[in-house]
Amino acid sequence: MKPRRLLAALLLALALPGLAATPAKAGASGELTVFYYDRPPFFGDVDGKPAGLLIDTARQRLETARIRYRFVNVPVVRFFEELKKPGNACVLGALRTKEREATYTYADDFIYRDLPFQIIINRAKREALPVRPTIRQILESDLRLGLSEGYVYGEWLDGKLAEHSPPLYRVNVGNQSERMHLMLVAGRFDYMFSVAEEARYVVTRTAENREHLTTVEIADAPQGNRRYLLCSKGIDGALMRRINDAVATLKADPGTARATGTP
Repeated sequence: MKPRRLLAALLLALALPGLAATPAKAGASGELTVFYYDRPPFFGDVDGKPAGLLIDTARQRLETARIRYRFVNVPVVRFFEELKKPGNACVLGALRTKEREATYTYADDFIYRDLPFQIIINRAKREALPVRPTIRQILESDLRLGLSEGYVYGEWLDGKLAEHSPPLYRVNVGNQSERMHLMLVAGRFDYMFSVAEEARYVVTRTAENREHLTTVEIADAPQGNRRYLLCSKGIDGALMRRINDAVATLKADPGTARATGTP
């Protein structure tokens, strides 16, 4: 089972008997609130409507199941604030940290695993690095790294950033990750980190990106981050248990295990 099918099945599981009748306290009329932000190809807006790989899959399954829902496009830092409020609201694909565990409710198991990190680099700076550099060679270079405010990059990369303290250019992307790409093209900073599936999308998205940007593999990058369903601490307990049961059942399938990187 591919990652998008895993997500679709998970959302479909919300339509199991008893779940559809569970009121979503975050919504004024019983809707399930699903927060997202602009991060193509996974999330975003097209012609003023929510769209993207995960958004489209979620919409199809929720509508088939006749579950009332609403997608709410908010900046990354804001939906974490919203999830501090009681209610049946979630965000898909969050990384797991100890700080978040104290504040929010995670599903017991992950639903998707990223491909390893790469860097997206301005072509004008490409020769400053070896063909396939290590993370140390990247972070100890004179190149300036663009970082998104409010993002968690995972234990491995966050740890390396703290260890090497590279030159930084911090960007408040709000709910528009494309702002980072435009700044990289313009040379405001030299490179940024991105998971491989997203990096491929970014460098081919526009003629300007194709001309000015390229990807570089990291020689010692580990397996990608595990991403979880992250919900309000006040989510209905029965609903959360059913979500966990659905994730466990799906992950037990051999096809699902391969797609999500389960050992």
